[in-house]
Amino acid sequence: MVVYSRELPTIGPFDVLVCGGGPAGIAAAVTAAENGAKVALIEQNSYLGGMATGGCVNPMSEFSYKGERVIGGFAWRFAQELIKVNGAIFEAPRGNLSFNPETYKLVAQRLVNQAKIHLFTNTFIADCIFDSDMLHQIIVANKNGLQAISGHYVIDTTGDADVAYHAGVPMLPNTRPAQPGTLIFSLANVDTTTPRMHIIHQKNNHMHHSAGFIRELFEKLRGEGIDVPQFGGPWFCSTVDDGCITVNMSRAAMDSVDVADSQRATAELRENVFRFVSLLKEHVPEFKHCVISSIAPMTGVRQSRRIKGKHVLTGKEYLEATRFTDAIARACHPVDIHLPSGDGQILHYPEIAAYIPFRSLQPEGISNLLVAGRPISADEDAFAAVRVQATCMETGEAAGLAAALCVQKDNIPLDSLDIVEVVRRIREGGTLC
Repeated sequence: MVVYSRELPTIGPFDVLVCGGGPAGIAAAVTAAENGAKVALIEQNSYLGGMATGGCVNPMSEFSYKGERVIGGFAWRFAQELIKVNGAIFEAPRGNLSFNPETYKLVAQRLVNQAKIHLFTNTFIADCIFDSDMLHQIIVANKNGLQAISGHYVIDTTGDADVAYHAGVPMLPNTRPAQPGTLIFSLANVDTTTPRMHIIHQKNNHMHHSAGFIRELFEKLRGEGIDVPQFGGPWFCSTVDDGCITVNMSRAAMDSVDVADSQRATAELRENVFRFVSLLKEHVPEFKHCVISSIAPMTGVRQSRRIKGKHVLTGKEYLEATRFTDAIARACHPVDIHLPSGDGQILHYPEIAAYIPFRSLQPEGISNLLVAGRPISADEDAFAAVRVQATCMETGEAAGLAAALCVQKDNIPLDSLDIVEVVRRIREGGTLC
C-alpha cells in the first residue's frame, strides 16, 4: 500500500463537465454548450468519437422502426452533417447510417469547436473528489501531469461508467457472462460489385444481410477440420468508398474494465483478424486481392459496467415499449445478445420503438451527476438494445440539456428540474418520445 499526497493545479470551474468524447459525450457537450453552459469535454484519445471511431463500430444504429423514423434531435443532425460532407449513407428500412470513421472524427471536431467547448484530449480520468452526495472535481492525467478539473454538473459518458465507479455509485450485477469484445478491421480492394456483395453499397438494405454466405463457408471449413476462430456475424459495412468495407467478425470473451484481461483478449483478436483475412483471400473470390487497410485502435466493447439508477430499465419494459412520463429517448435496436462462447447471437425485437426514462440516467448517491450512453441504468436485456450509437447520442443530448437548464436556473439541483421541460424540448428536436 502506498499513500500518495500532493497539491494539484485546478482548472475551472465549468458549468458542465462532460467525461468521455464518444457519441453520448459529443451530444451532451454540444447540447449543453448551445444552451448557454460553459462546457469542458475530457477525452482519452487524440480524436473524438469513442467506439464509433476508435473502435470503428460501423454503422450508427438505428433511426427508424417499421418504416417510421423515431430518432431526431442531435443524432439526426449529426447524421445529416456526415452525409453533407459525403461521409455517410443511410440504409433503409431500419435507418442505419454507414459512415467513414475518419469523416466522423472531423464532423465531431467541427461541432465541438463551433460550440466553443473547452476540449481536453489525450487526457485520462484517474479519480474524482466527492463528499456525501456531490462530485466536486475530476482528477485527470495527461502530459501536463495530474490536474483537477471542477464543474457544477458532471456527465459521465465514458462508456464504462468510470466517473460513477470512482465516485462510489452502485453498479448493477451481471447475472450471466458479459458479451464478447470485437476488434473491427477495414479491408480495401474488395470486389463489392458481385451479386452477393453489391448490397453493401445499396441504400435500400443493410449490409448485415450480405454476409450469410461467409458464415456458411466458415462453418463448412470448420467441419473439414480447418482452423476457424470464434466469430460473429460476419457483418460487412460500407465506408462509403468503393471497394472498402469495415468487417465486424472477430469475437472474444473479455472483461473490458480489467486491464490484464482486456490486453489478453485484444492480442487474441488481433491474431484472429489476420487469420480471417487469410481465409477470405483463399476461399472467397471477392476477397482475393483484399488488403487490411486498418485495424481499429481500440477493441470494441459491448458490455462493461451499468449503473444502478433511480429506475432500472428492464428488458420487459423495453420489448413492450413501456411509456414513461419522463421518456427522453427512443430506441429501435433489438435486444441483441452476443454469446461470449461460440458463434451464437440472441435477438428479440420490441413491439414498437422503445422508450428510455430520464431516471435511468440518474445514479444513486451523487446529486450533480448524470450518466449517458452505454452504462445507463438498465438490466442486461434492455442494455443489449440501448448500447448502440443513435440511442447513446439521444441520452447524451438529454443529459446535456438537463444540465444546461439547471445552470440557467441558478444551478438548481438536478432533482429540482422540471423534467416536463426537458421532454418538451427533446420532442421539439424531432424525437418521438
